[in-house]
Amino acid sequence: MKLTGIRKIIFITLSNIGDVVLTLPVLTGLRHNFPDAMIDVVAGPRPRDIFKKDPRIRKIFVYNKQAGLKEKIDFIRELHREKYDLAVDMRTSLMPFLIGARKRSPLVKRHKTGEKHKGVVHLNKLKELGLARGAGPGIYIDDDDRGKMEELLERHGCGKENTLIGISPSTRGILKQWDTGCFIEVIQDLLRKGDYRIVLIGDDSQVDISRKIRGSVKHDSVIDLTGAINLSGLFALIGRMQVLLTGDSAALHAASDLGIKTIALFGPTDPLEYGPRGKDDIVIRKELRCSPCKKAACAFNHECMGEIRPAEVIAALNRLLNGY
Repeated sequence: MKLTGIRKIIFITLSNIGDVVLTLPVLTGLRHNFPDAMIDVVAGPRPRDIFKKDPRIRKIFVYNKQAGLKEKIDFIRELHREKYDLAVDMRTSLMPFLIGARKRSPLVKRHKTGEKHKGVVHLNKLKELGLARGAGPGIYIDDDDRGKMEELLERHGCGKENTLIGISPSTRGILKQWDTGCFIEVIQDLLRKGDYRIVLIGDDSQVDISRKIRGSVKHDSVIDLTGAINLSGLFALIGRMQVLLTGDSAALHAASDLGIKTIALFGPTDPLEYGPRGKDDIVIRKELRCSPCKKAACAFNHECMGEIRPAEVIAALNRLLNGY
């Protein structure tokens, strides 16, 4: 496909925060290939804030897949009036055709990558358009958010000289959830062995588990920011961490994008599709016949997560923090 005269681009991304983060390298590639083009974004309600401060983006269109037919028709008409030169659709939907984009990413994959990881699969969109990928992270963090996060951490007793360990103890899918008591055991071991600062993160629907952890580990070095900061602040916080311990979550994908060392706990989902890809990252999972099942309900006893023991996680943290 020959792409000339591209002045106006619509980037149609996904509905969940973690899934959107995995598509951001495609946005980076679009800006790299078309440095002077205007780029607009279609995103779901939850991840819209990812793009609010991003200087690469002119305008954000929020698509609600739960909207009625009339609202969806009005939405398509609004996009059609924009007269886009190029539509890149991570949903692989009919939207680029319906809005009348002059050039469109193909509906059918023409190149087989041989890779399972969703980040690589998404980047194939650029290859199908004959475009090169750009360098650098996909997440944009401005200096204002970085400064505010440093001030917030200082108020909680965490200075720039302190090693900050992030823990994301909650996942949106219950089967991906590791036992709260195990997180508590890991945190208690960390506090016995080193002068670390530990920050708990998650969205406002995940505060209960973090409160339980904070209630069990009564230590000033544990900071609970679950549900207390917006998405831009969360990205700035993750970018400040030395290590993140998490399940298969949006925080995992953000840390991977920002180059933060990650220990990822996997059970029903496939780390080959969603796992971290950094050279120092560690995936902990159990080799079971039923895992990864990729299902919403467990037919057994949740052994894929239940058999992950705190000692394994502690050993992985020691390896990343202390080199042993």
